[in-house]
Amino acid sequence: LRRLDIGRRVLSAFLLIPILTGVLVVGGPAATYVLVSIASVLGLREFYRMTLPGQGFAGKIARMFLGALLCAAFYWGGFQVVVVVLCMTVILLFIGQMVSDEDLTAVPGRIGIGLLGMVYIPLLLSHLILVHRFPNGLAWVLVLVTGIWVGDTFALLVGSLWGRHKLWPTISPKKTIEGLVGCILGAIISTLVFKWVFLHVMTVQTAIVIGCGLAVLGQLGDICESVIKRGAHVKDSGTLIPGHGGMLDRLDSLLFTSPFLYYLLTYVL
Repeated sequence: LRRLDIGRRVLSAFLLIPILTGVLVVGGPAATYVLVSIASVLGLREFYRMTLPGQGFAGKIARMFLGALLCAAFYWGGFQVVVVVLCMTVILLFIGQMVSDEDLTAVPGRIGIGLLGMVYIPLLLSHLILVHRFPNGLAWVLVLVTGIWVGDTFALLVGSLWGRHKLWPTISPKKTIEGLVGCILGAIISTLVFKWVFLHVMTVQTAIVIGCGLAVLGQLGDICESVIKRGAHVKDSGTLIPGHGGMLDRLDSLLFTSPFLYYLLTYVL
């Protein structure tokens, strides 16, 4: 069963990554914006289904709309507009709870979860839109996506073959320290390949730093999503992608690594 699961995940990735790459090449930054918006809305849908199971349909739709609006602010406006949308989101979340018929004792928790979903998914993921605006932006986006995928694949293989020491057994019992080492190795190899083939301006040292950051933050993002799923008593956030679970199960690594790569490119490189 473990080998079958690995095979399904690898096969799904082999099918999805060429499609994703083709869309990004043809569509440019606009395609990144559209993909990020769709992924954010689907991720928010799964997040609120897990964290607010009793929430009404209208409330969930409104939150998903605000998430899409936040992605649009990144693409069309910039950080000042993003702050405006976040402020508006806080106000609207309060108003939404005031006009609802739900138990008022649950209002602080519901507002907090609503705001967390906005910050956790569309705010973090939308940094991918900004990465695509850099010179060689498409290459940097593919460095991120491919590095995470190769790292995850190495983590699965190494962890399955040699994994003995649990990384965080109380939250993610299948992850091992050996798998993390494999993930770091795979992400570094992937980043170095991009450096030698597409991004000659990137030094070997920079490639290693990026590979390590993608691997460690990607695994951390995966573990943090597992915290949410354990709290909601579910195995996967959804069943959207065969062998991979839901959209949020695929986004979890991108959520922490997208801001990492953007701010590294902005303030360090």
